[in-house]
Amino acid sequence: MIRIFFFGYVIALVLTVCVFGFRGTEFKKPPFEVFDDMDHQPKYKSQNTSFLFADGRVDRKPVAGTIPFNREIENEYLLTGQMDGVWGAGFPIEITQAVLERGQERYNINCTVCHGETGAGNGIATQYGVAGVANYHSSVFREMPEGQIYNTIINGKGLMIGLPHIQPEDAWAIVAYIRVLQRSKNATMEDVPEEDKDQVK
Repeated sequence: MIRIFFFGYVIALVLTVCVFGFRGTEFKKPPFEVFDDMDHQPKYKSQNTSFLFADGRVDRKPVAGTIPFNREIENEYLLTGQMDGVWGAGFPIEITQAVLERGQERYNINCTVCHGETGAGNGIATQYGVAGVANYHSSVFREMPEGQIYNTIINGKGLMIGLPHIQPEDAWAIVAYIRVLQRSKNATMEDVPEEDKDQVK
């Protein structure tokens, strides 16, 4: 009887090791899972399509009039781009070289795929049939208030989905960098400081 118990115990131990492996053992193939603990449940990833919603998008727009809990609400213009219900002009943050570099970085990550590196609306997405991408160098966008551009980045407009994951300061940095791109294509000699004009050819 003891032999049968011992034999059964050894077999159970061997089977356990075969199924689960030794602790810390590395495998090249995915392990056999007896209980997957919902690791493989169906899910949607950001910016994918969904047949559940009428607009076909996985990403949902924030509920109108709500503000994420982790954002300060003292500065209305910083969060909404509006001043007393009107799109504001100018920036609620100080524009420094560091802010412009941050804006360039965030622009390249979030915007280049559609709007292109220069903001001309010729990003790689247009090669795959995405139409109507904004060209920031057109007069309508050069004349658009900074607050309205900020709002478009956060909440989206038309075919462009909103990017509410971008923090307000980063969104304003992107707006500042867009203004740099616009100025680079539409600058005149009047924009050049007097002490630097002799260097322009």
